[in-house]
Amino acid sequence: MEPRKRLTVRPRRAASAPPAAPAGRERGLLGINLRYFAVRAVLFGVVLAVVLLLGAGGFLAFVLALVVSGLISYPLALRQRRAVLAVMENRHGGQR
Repeated sequence: MEPRKRLTVRPRRAASAPPAAPAGRERGLLGINLRYFAVRAVLFGVVLAVVLLLGAGGFLAFVLALVVSGLISYPLALRQRRAVLAVMENRHGGQR
């Protein structure tokens, strides 16, 4: 009679989380784009609320808020736009 083979179960290794980025490290393109989108979305919401409080209603308020927030966000979101361009240039080796 053959001796029985003993089955051993190895515990699985826990999936380790990716290392956190250092505090001074530049954010990736996704983070910069999310910040840029958030700035524009908040600005649009504020302008829409002001336009609605001023008495414009419906579609007119939406269009006015879209135009005004677009004009205001151009200088306000300039830093985020430049950061996106810098990351894109670094990824493509300075080529446009």
